[in-house]
Amino acid sequence: MRKLVQFLFIAVVLFLVEYVLINQAAILFLITSGIIQLCGVIIAIRLLLFDQRNTSSKVAWIAVIFILPVLGTISYLVFGRNPATRKFSTAQVMEKAKLINAIHAIPNNTNEKLPRLSKRIAHLTSIEPIKGNKIEILTNGEETFPVLLDALRKAENHIHIQYYIFKTDAISTEIRDILVEKAKSGVEVRFMFDGLGSSKLSKAFLAPLKEAGVSIHAFDPIASPWIVRTANLRNHRKIVVIDGQIGFTGGLNIGEEYRSNTPDFRVWRDTHMKITGQAVIELQESFLNDWIYMENQAGAADQFISEAGLQQYFSPVDVGDEWAQVIYGGPYDKEKWVRDSMLDLIDSAKESVWIVSPYFVPDEEALAVIRRVAMSGVDVRVIIPGKGDRGISFHGSNAYVKTMIEAGAKMYAYADDSFVHAKAMLVDGTRAAIGTANFDVRSFRLNHELMVFLYDESEAMLHLKRDFKKDFEDSRLFTMKDMENKPLLTRIKEVLSSLLSPIL
Repeated sequence: MRKLVQFLFIAVVLFLVEYVLINQAAILFLITSGIIQLCGVIIAIRLLLFDQRNTSSKVAWIAVIFILPVLGTISYLVFGRNPATRKFSTAQVMEKAKLINAIHAIPNNTNEKLPRLSKRIAHLTSIEPIKGNKIEILTNGEETFPVLLDALRKAENHIHIQYYIFKTDAISTEIRDILVEKAKSGVEVRFMFDGLGSSKLSKAFLAPLKEAGVSIHAFDPIASPWIVRTANLRNHRKIVVIDGQIGFTGGLNIGEEYRSNTPDFRVWRDTHMKITGQAVIELQESFLNDWIYMENQAGAADQFISEAGLQQYFSPVDVGDEWAQVIYGGPYDKEKWVRDSMLDLIDSAKESVWIVSPYFVPDEEALAVIRRVAMSGVDVRVIIPGKGDRGISFHGSNAYVKTMIEAGAKMYAYADDSFVHAKAMLVDGTRAAIGTANFDVRSFRLNHELMVFLYDESEAMLHLKRDFKKDFEDSRLFTMKDMENKPLLTRIKEVLSSLLSPIL
């Protein structure tokens, strides 16, 4: 009996050893999975009790973490940090203060009678509208690039250039070569691009710029040790400032697709603008604010902008009588200046609100405002792509079509063989906003963006109105029948995409 017990004991031990050896990978996986799920629970509790971000973002992160525990938890650790917790160096704070003080010292137009809505936005953002401008709307790449190239070639003092996407193709090479030529002739050139959007820019492409003495920064590159804090917080601005007198901003990046020279879309529909005059001050401020941030991130000297430099950067002259109010902001700001200014513009409507955006994924507050305006009888029209460039964003936008139609808005799908990338609003035909921000959660909360608000019944306003009317003609009006006939799979894609929108 004793031997039998010993035999059974040895057999059980051998069985357990064999089981462990054979299944150690499975056991390790279970332990690891358990740890990750525990981390997910801790993250969810932290989001609920201690995080100050908006409710929709919290719910989206918690849903992803519990539906996809491993992937969701890892994604949160890499991308989900609250930007409000970001700390800035003393040098960054001091240089930014010096920049703001220099701008405040410039004589302004406070004695002028300000446009009514601009006062409200100025009170909200502390950014005053500026008179003394000539505004030119540039439709698509075919109008934008010739004007931009001509202005770059005529630069005499400095060029500040910033883009989210800067490709390595024909048009980008042409612009690079102009920058090289101007730098060699003594023009100061600063070149900044987003570290994710332009991550494919090679050292070989940038080498001629560096050799010519161009100063270069990639904004929060993905290779940075700060990836956990910045990977999901991108700089989406597109700004060019030439000699402190001429500025460009809008929807276009630099690449052949932006002048409809790629097979993906027949037409790349976009809106850009050229500003000459006093409002270039604010474009310059936005650029230098980002440049200060990157200079100090790179460990450069604390004081890189001299007083003489500030004078040459901020010396615009009056060239017209149009008003412009440049509002810029990003994820580190306490309030969402760009979004809230856009909502103020919508809320001021008496007759019409026309919006064009490649991504229409509003947060709860933005959706409530625009639906309420539509239900009040205002002519609300929104143009979104008929064919998307990104699956989640495309389906996310379409998820909001039905609720907008139910509120009385008219929703349009741009031509299926083309892509609409313009970011513009026209209210009552007399007030407008044009810039880099999409009407979506990412632009409202996660990106660094910029919008220019216009208040004059000028040629620029008429140009914008003509473009909207042409875009309506080139688009298809959604109907409730379209909503009822959606395939089940499409509905599922839209629901999931809209759920993920607050975190993407």
